[in-house]
Amino acid sequence: MTREELAEKNKQKLSEIAKSLGIRGISKLTREDLIEHILLLDPPFSVIPEKEQEISQHLHNSIAGTDHLYIEPPLPEHLTGVAVIEQNETEIPSNYNDTKIVLMVRDPYWLHSYWSINQSVIDYISGNFQQWNQIPLILRVYDITDIQNFDGSSSNYYFDIHISNETNNWYIHVGGPNRSFCVDVGFLQKNGSFYTIARSNIVTTPRDNVSEIVDEEWMSIEEDFRKLYRLAGAGKGNSSAELVESLMQRLEREMGSGAVSSLSSPSRLMPKERKFWLVLNTELIVYGATEPDAIVKVQGEPIKLRTDGTFTLRYALPDGIQSIPVVANSADGIDTITITPVVSKQTF
Repeated sequence: MTREELAEKNKQKLSEIAKSLGIRGISKLTREDLIEHILLLDPPFSVIPEKEQEISQHLHNSIAGTDHLYIEPPLPEHLTGVAVIEQNETEIPSNYNDTKIVLMVRDPYWLHSYWSINQSVIDYISGNFQQWNQIPLILRVYDITDIQNFDGSSSNYYFDIHISNETNNWYIHVGGPNRSFCVDVGFLQKNGSFYTIARSNIVTTPRDNVSEIVDEEWMSIEEDFRKLYRLAGAGKGNSSAELVESLMQRLEREMGSGAVSSLSSPSRLMPKERKFWLVLNTELIVYGATEPDAIVKVQGEPIKLRTDGTFTLRYALPDGIQSIPVVANSADGIDTITITPVVSKQTF
């Protein structure tokens, strides 16, 4: 094919032509590079008219999509300048002649297991028990939650899944969130005992609800203001410090009394002459749950529930008595529940 003919083809068609000619690394070549590589292989074949016609017909069929496989016959030894590239396609084997079973977690309720049994084990079982194709294999699933050093006989419980010996993987419904499991592949002997061919790794299914752990890392706006206050020259008549003081007082008014401690007495927080100092604050975490479509108000303000109906709030806790009424109304407006925790704090 000429350069003009190749220039009319898109990159996909050029890649098909290059692949048929045995060019390697096609995916890394640009469209222009593909054209050059194809042209490099074209001239040597042109010395034999019948060979040129055969290749042209093959390229035409490849472009038309009617010829997907072309086997180049051995070239005469007198041809020079032709790179003959051996192409071998390798398929992933169905197994690696190993005996093992692997267990994986899909979700809180399902596991997936796959296994392989090599020929030497199959021959041993056929020679000492019964023919392999006559043995009904079993997956024995053990619940080993909170069990140390599991040995096959100390599980909380187990259940069996009967499978054919041609099967090599299985989805297992365990119905046990936050539980640990292990699986054996084997079969029942004539005396009724279970013969283990291979034992899997141990996996733990995840929880299926919201974690009960309350985050310990929270952004503290008050602490940021304190740092800014100190850097601005707290208590030294600095105009910047006065600005920060004004901002903190405004923040306190907008967030409610006690949300930000007053800095009117900076000497209590940061002594003027010594670097040693102490600040102590307290906070209150309020959390609960109701129907996801309920309407909830805390201290008269509506709050947003999570998708499962839970909520968590965090409050500054100043000295004194704090009343936090929580009112939940059903979506249809029929039911109303009010719970009012009262918290008292006194600092000495």
